Amino acid sequence: MYCGNNRTACSSQRQISEAMLRLMSQTSYNKISVSALCKEAGISRQTFYSLFNSMDNVILYILREDCHKLPQKDIHGSSLDILCESYSSYICHNNQFLKLLVENHIEYLLYNSIYDSFNRCCCCLGAISAEDQQYAAHFLAGGLTGVVRQYCLTEPPQSAEVLGSHLKKLFSGKIFE
Repeated sequence: MYCGNNRTACSSQRQISEAMLRLMSQTSYNKISVSALCKEAGISRQTFYSLFNSMDNVILYILREDCHKLPQKDIHGSSLDILCESYSSYICHNNQFLKLLVENHIEYLLYNSIYDSFNRCCCCLGAISAEDQQYAAHFLAGGLTGVVRQYCLTEPPQSAEVLGSHLKKLFSGKIFE
């Protein structure tokens, strides 16, 4: 996937991601072809493949650019509150996009994005051993992805405060007390 800062390339990436969202709101992800996506975005197949290696990379781009943000503090004590508040806001704010991922059974891309984010961001898991960091990143990515799935299936959607409370109970272990 292209990660540079060329204005034309970045603009084309945005066009492709916006076209993907439009198409996903109309049809299932597995029925969207590269040709249909290129036509909707108004770009050539060559441009698509020079910017993204696959359709999955378009979703990962959307997650990286528009949605997924990590808190900038260590996850200890009250920092767990920051993590839970930040993700509950993220989930509520991006409900429609996340619902598309769940409906299309591609929430594994969210999992990959969250896992990669925790691995890249030393500020969140930096105080623990490298082995524990891997376990923690998988645990958090799995937990948050599962919460997203449940949130998207819950009608009516919960508020960020209620969702944050669920996250705090889950990740602190208090849900089992």
